[in-house]
Amino acid sequence: MVASTGKVGLGTKFKVGDGQSPEVFTPVVNVTAINLSGRSVEEVDFTHLASTGGFREFRPGFKDPGEIKITCHYNPSDATLNGTTGLEAKLNSGTTFNWQIDMSGAGFNYMLYGFGYVSGGDFTFTGEDPINFEVTIRVSGQIEEGPAS
Repeated sequence: MVASTGKVGLGTKFKVGDGQSPEVFTPVVNVTAINLSGRSVEEVDFTHLASTGGFREFRPGFKDPGEIKITCHYNPSDATLNGTTGLEAKLNSGTTFNWQIDMSGAGFNYMLYGFGYVSGGDFTFTGEDPINFEVTIRVSGQIEEGPAS
């Protein structure tokens, strides 16, 4: 049996750029999960009256880069999360920013990076778990990939 080359996500960081030159990326604190989902390609129907065997014909159209959901243990005094300078502030202001998902802490010299804005933020309060803040980042444009910096 061949051993898996996969790794667990422990050590992966979500980082937010400051928009300056040179740009500095700050890791968001207390992140418990990062989920990149919803990436898709639209289908364009090119079926015509002479399509072979009456089968529909499709080609790829526009691509949707999806969204990133980040779950964090919320701390209102933390600058990466709060409503003054953090992700909650970006939700309130509509600020766009560069982001990185850095996997070097998980054992890969690799990262995904792109551009987006905070499109949602949900709090969960229970008596048994830390206060959670789930942030949705709408990705805008192509997601790039490369070595971690």
